Amino acid sequence: MGDGIRKLRARGGHYGHPNGGKPLHWMINTRQKNKNRQAVCGGRTTPPDMRRAGRTYCDEYPFASTYEGGKTLPASQRETTWVSPNENNTQGARIPNWRRPMHVMDHDPFYVVA
Repeated sequence: MGDGIRKLRARGGHYGHPNGGKPLHWMINTRQKNKNRQAVCGGRTTPPDMRRAGRTYCDEYPFASTYEGGKTLPASQRETTWVSPNENNTQGARIPNWRRPMHVMDHDPFYVVA
């Protein structure tokens, strides 16, 4: 997802950017997180070139687990990319592995280094 975040920032996306952007805010509502993911990735078919490259998972930024996730922000402030299953699983584990020891709670602001 780092590539997608950098691509978004290169065209002016600033949410979660540690150098002058607005923070993202953690959300613990699992139902809303699922709605956010469905809003941007649900029903999308993997493009043929991404399938050939093994990049079959839709990955979204801002993360579905933030109050800025889903279609909360305008399209100019969000990005979806296709990642491999391994990358998706690795990234999926990084977020809670970071959040828990840092005691990031519902509505807490944070930035993303990419």
